[in-house]
Amino acid sequence: MIDSLHGEVLSIGLDHAVIECAGVGYRFLAGPPTLARLTRGETTRVLTSMVVKDDGVTLYGFADDGARTMFHRLQTVSGLGPKLALACLSVFEPAELAGLISAGDAAAIKRIQTIPGVGKKMAERMALELKDKIDGL
Repeated sequence: MIDSLHGEVLSIGLDHAVIECAGVGYRFLAGPPTLARLTRGETTRVLTSMVVKDDGVTLYGFADDGARTMFHRLQTVSGLGPKLALACLSVFEPAELAGLISAGDAAAIKRIQTIPGVGKKMAERMALELKDKIDGL
């Protein structure tokens, strides 16, 4: 498992970046909060999560451990995969999202619906399934 990348930022795209580590360029998907902290040509460290599926291996990058932890917790919700988890973290900071889920009220669920791909049912499922798992974030 690749836990982090440390090296020079080679390129930054809308949803991904490439960091060269020991001569190998690693492409990872990331949300705007993480990509905004990167500067091409500078050396940096990005925490990663490697997701293995039937169709391939994908790296997801995060600026801090709070975002990576929330990414993993979100994927415990049935029907919520890594791309949707990343979309959630593109809209909300991990602490803000944890607060909304912990509240579990209608106003919080309405705000969660602003995430592309998360409708009313998924927002309710997130609030219900994650309410007890969010403590400590």
